[in-house]
Amino acid sequence: MKSGFRINNALRPLGWLYGLVTGIRNILYDKGVRKSQQFDLPVISIGNITVGGTGKTPHAEYTATLLKDRFKTAVLSRGYGRHTKGFFMSDAHSDSGLIGDEPLQIKRRFPDLEVAVCSDRAQGIRRLIEMCAPQVIILDDAFQHRRVKPSLNILLVNWHRNILDDAMLPAGYLRESVKGRKRADIIVVTKCPENLDKESMADLTLKLKVNPEQQVFFTTPHYNRPYLIDDAGTPLDLPQVPLLAVTGIASPALMQAELERQGHQVTLMDYPDHYRFTKQDIANITTRLEGLGQDAVIVTTAKDAARLQDLDLAEELRKKIYILPVGVRFLRDADKFEKTVIQHVESFVNKK
Repeated sequence: MKSGFRINNALRPLGWLYGLVTGIRNILYDKGVRKSQQFDLPVISIGNITVGGTGKTPHAEYTATLLKDRFKTAVLSRGYGRHTKGFFMSDAHSDSGLIGDEPLQIKRRFPDLEVAVCSDRAQGIRRLIEMCAPQVIILDDAFQHRRVKPSLNILLVNWHRNILDDAMLPAGYLRESVKGRKRADIIVVTKCPENLDKESMADLTLKLKVNPEQQVFFTTPHYNRPYLIDDAGTPLDLPQVPLLAVTGIASPALMQAELERQGHQVTLMDYPDHYRFTKQDIANITTRLEGLGQDAVIVTTAKDAARLQDLDLAEELRKKIYILPVGVRFLRDADKFEKTVIQHVESFVNKK
């Protein structure tokens, strides 16, 4: 695991204060002073203890793919960046302003899946049970949401950020102490090199100081064939023309490296994670695209496309926007992960 990120030592005192607050909160939950709610159906949480960049949505989609044809599955997210408040159930007309970009990405990929957002996950679960009676609920980004005790807790750790060498916000990336990893039933090390060997996996497992009962898996990004923003059903090959990569994600370097590995000439326009594009941004993007030549096209992520489509894009521009979908591939033991998740859900379903 790499540790190439920077820690701002000047901000460590603020990090200690932040860690004290989150630490006291976790102790209150651990001691039962503050109560976590459990439910009579399987609730699978997929989250992290760092700020962004671990691939939560692709892993939530991977898990949904395992479950959706076997059980009635729902996804519940906070809906980061949305304009609405409280509980909101998505439908075919939802946009990122209503439910957030990541839930919208999931809904567009799985139109038949029940996808809802609610900052209070316990309330959201109760509403989902009332409205659609799911057999399993996937919580997207809920590792710190201690008001709900998941039946299966999956923690994602970025291979490029060794959490044991990190620091608390705002000095580093940690949202809580690394001791929080003890709550995980499964740890998935994400964004690994494709050629990561078994010795490196074993070494990293030791460095993470996992408990004997915790399972550890390793995944790498898997990029699928792109498609035009208005035609998700038709995979295409990216033309061999200059590419303008437009991203508002935590780790754009991996996407850029993949496009360059495929032999493309890439110019990156990088915006902050979850960035909400404006009309002025579109004007700037269009100018930059035109500067690359008349044949140049835009490539972006599904998450960014969810926000771009909220704007009234010119028809000529839409014809030049390709989406590069990203999934995950397990470097080993994919069948073991699948078996663990499915058997966990079956253990609840078979009781009824």
